Amino acid sequence: MYLCVMRFEHYDGTARRIYRLSDGGTVEEFRNMPEVARWEFWDSRNHRVYKKADQAAMKKAVERYKKRGKFI
Repeated sequence: MYLCVMRFEHYDGTARRIYRLSDGGTVEEFRNMPEVARWEFWDSRNHRVYKKADQAAMKKAVERYKKRGKFI
């Protein structure tokens, strides 16, 4: 399934970014944190996503959105 970002929100002076995905999932990015703890992944039922393949797909959708919107 092809994931894409449907909505983007930022809080705390862009230190915390929230990306809403097309499947109802959510990705939270904490920009001030180290790379290991920077990302949190949630599914459409607000449960944490622990499966690395699902996390990679969600992160790839966010990276595509950031690249297209020139947020990097």
